[in-house]
Amino acid sequence: MPSPRAANPNPANTATDSRTRHSRERLLGALFELMCERGYERLTVQNLLDRAGIGRATFYAHFDSKDELLASSVANLRAWLLDERAARPGQRLGFTEAFFGHVAAHRQLYQMTVVRESELSVEHKIRAMLLELVRADLAQGRLSRGQHDAALALSTQYVVGALWSTLAWWMATPTAWTAAEIHALFLRMTLPGLELGLQANV
Repeated sequence: MPSPRAANPNPANTATDSRTRHSRERLLGALFELMCERGYERLTVQNLLDRAGIGRATFYAHFDSKDELLASSVANLRAWLLDERAARPGQRLGFTEAFFGHVAAHRQLYQMTVVRESELSVEHKIRAMLLELVRADLAQGRLSRGQHDAALALSTQYVVGALWSTLAWWMATPTAWTAAEIHALFLRMTLPGLELGLQANV
């Protein structure tokens, strides 16, 4: 849900903000469409400009590169997943159910960007997002030993590795499994080992 915006008494500023949001939304929409069609690595800024119907100066007023545009898209996903986790207090890995649902709803996008070995930029940004979300989730209620909490660090890597491998397999394999079914199986395979790992005194 969008955060409340403060009242803006200046109509000119309101119009500028509206144009800015509109341009960003068109670019994010163009990014999504083109990634579904051709993946991320092959698309260019010019492809984005043509699809969004905006000029180069407008693009660079908002983003330094297509990588920054991708990062903005992933940041939006991360913010939504944080809200989903917050809606499930006390539930371990409370964002993963929403994440699998998101992937299912955008299957073509993830088939074009996760299954292909050449799509390293997307993998890097999604995995980085997952590392942040998982570490924050596992650290809740834990007496951290700071940078030396090896059990937390390794457990985070373990979950993200399992999550990414499950996602890649699910996208690459013809299967009728729903997001809810694949999520339930992921948790059954992951949680027992995770809890043991977090208890390790290392």
